[in-house]
Amino acid sequence: MRSLRLHAPGDLRMHDEPIPKPGPGEAMVRIGSVGVCASDIHYWRDGRIGSTVVTDPIVLGHEASGRLEAFGEGTRTNLSPGQRVAIEPAKPCLKCEFCASGHFNVCPSVEFFGTPPVDGCFRDYVAWPAELLLPLPDSISMDEAAMVEPLAIGIYAADLAALRPGESAAILGAGAIGLSVLQALRVAGAAKILVSEPIQARREMAERLGADAVCEPADGRAAAEELTAGNGFDVVFECAGEPEAVREASRLARILGRAVILGIPREDEYPFDAGAARRKELTAIFVRRSNSTAQRAIELVREGKVDVSSYVTHTFPLERAGEALELAESKRQGVLRAVVRL
Repeated sequence: MRSLRLHAPGDLRMHDEPIPKPGPGEAMVRIGSVGVCASDIHYWRDGRIGSTVVTDPIVLGHEASGRLEAFGEGTRTNLSPGQRVAIEPAKPCLKCEFCASGHFNVCPSVEFFGTPPVDGCFRDYVAWPAELLLPLPDSISMDEAAMVEPLAIGIYAADLAALRPGESAAILGAGAIGLSVLQALRVAGAAKILVSEPIQARREMAERLGADAVCEPADGRAAAEELTAGNGFDVVFECAGEPEAVREASRLARILGRAVILGIPREDEYPFDAGAARRKELTAIFVRRSNSTAQRAIELVREGKVDVSSYVTHTFPLERAGEALELAESKRQGVLRAVVRL
């Protein structure tokens, strides 16, 4: 099978490798579509995210969908060969205290596709636990199914914020994660939502998906003044991964508000505006991927309550995955999510 490995920053090489055989409890999945995420860009561009470093050639990609081909011996499942599935990319240990309390996403021993040393989905086949494969209704395409993972993150972030119906929110950054937060907040009953984003095409998409107001980052405080009568937002979601966006989150939040941090910074630090955060007694919430929200994401797409098809703006074959990463990193040509189709 084809397997695209990252050997060093910017150095992608195609390999011909054996098809993995599923073990007990596992299924073999032929990969259909894979979204290019910000974490893929970090590994491809920098060879690391914080202290997690690429030391051996690795297959990237974790926002994935596929079709079931076979099952390992003794696998018990209601799934059948030929079914299309969305893939939950995190495999927790299910033994530690955090898994026991339902916090699977912060399991210290979690294995996650495309995160060293676990190979991801830029390859023709994967073997993965059958319980982490979510069947798809016929109405959801392979590309949309690959967007289930970022949507699940947006839903989880909204859950962590404990947003109450009628509360206001600001979202800083309108990539696929920011737009997923936006749509999750709409479903949750947010009253007023501002989206701050420097790229015009993304601002327009945010308006189409339900934002009450959009602005460029430089105009955020003026927009907040108008939308909240000067009180600030109940909750601010930082989805840009930029230092200034983290600072702005504490400035736009109201007294006793919440700042929810989702973005992955290039440098391994978050620079808060300490004065604003302290004087307002803000609650800061940091989001670690998603946690048991993928099935809800599928249901929201199936019911037509959210739109993830709009995220997929560019598609590439596996042989051109490097171009997909370059485009996603540059944010040119109106790209939201570049998707690699296998």
